[in-house]
Amino acid sequence: MDNRTIYFAKVKEDAIIPSKREEDGAFDIYACFEEDFMIIAPHETKLIPTGIASAFSSDYVAILKERGSNGSKGIGQRAGVIDSGYRGEWFVPLTNHNTVPVVLLKESYAGEQSAFGEAIIYPYEKAMSQCILVEVPKVKTAEISYEALMQFESERGTGMLGSSGK
Repeated sequence: MDNRTIYFAKVKEDAIIPSKREEDGAFDIYACFEEDFMIIAPHETKLIPTGIASAFSSDYVAILKERGSNGSKGIGQRAGVIDSGYRGEWFVPLTNHNTVPVVLLKESYAGEQSAFGEAIIYPYEKAMSQCILVEVPKVKTAEISYEALMQFESERGTGMLGSSGK
């Protein structure tokens, strides 16, 4: 395996292999499902299938991130870490923070948009997430006592939320 290559495979025939311009930092990730639409109810988090799988060097981890335009529509991206050894289909956890449904709607079904009443329509053909490859530092772990740990110098110490005063 080439350490500088991320290998994508289609798990589903209609999947779109992630792509990006050379100047962009993230790959576009698309939904891939067979139904004409998928509904994310208000305040619901749903795992959206992508139809893709991957393989890449353990020097990296793939981080799924929210697209800017999704946030402006009240659609949030939940945790999304794809480890180098994972070979299953990628799923993107999207949360609808709105009081109306979000409908991922295929263009072929767009004529039926009125059937969803008051809803936020998100075009199926539009990327729904981004993926950033991040280099993983190679570190070791060591277990020590809490007392020994407290001997390491720290400006913050045990201060919790708000303790910095900023």
